[in-house]
Amino acid sequence: MRRKKTQAISSIIKEALKQQGLNKGLLESRAVNYWEKVLGASVARATHRIYIKDGILFVEMTSSVLRNELMMWKDKIIINLNQAIGENIVKDIVFR
Repeated sequence: MRRKKTQAISSIIKEALKQQGLNKGLLESRAVNYWEKVLGASVARATHRIYIKDGILFVEMTSSVLRNELMMWKDKIIINLNQAIGENIVKDIVFR
């Protein structure tokens, strides 16, 4: 006999992570991992180091021209990253 209140294992895991306070770290790692997916391989090749701290994504660039271009599109990049993650994790981006 099938139970009426069944849940998907993914929703149970998400809820458990949220209750334990581990959800934020998981979502922050997604922001770093989705950088290439959202911006493409050519931009990813020009990035040296990416990390996130307190909602601020730090990106070290090897090209000053590309850094200036990305600074102009920063708001759109934040929106696209947060959409890919599914949560509003990235609040700001600092290009170095």
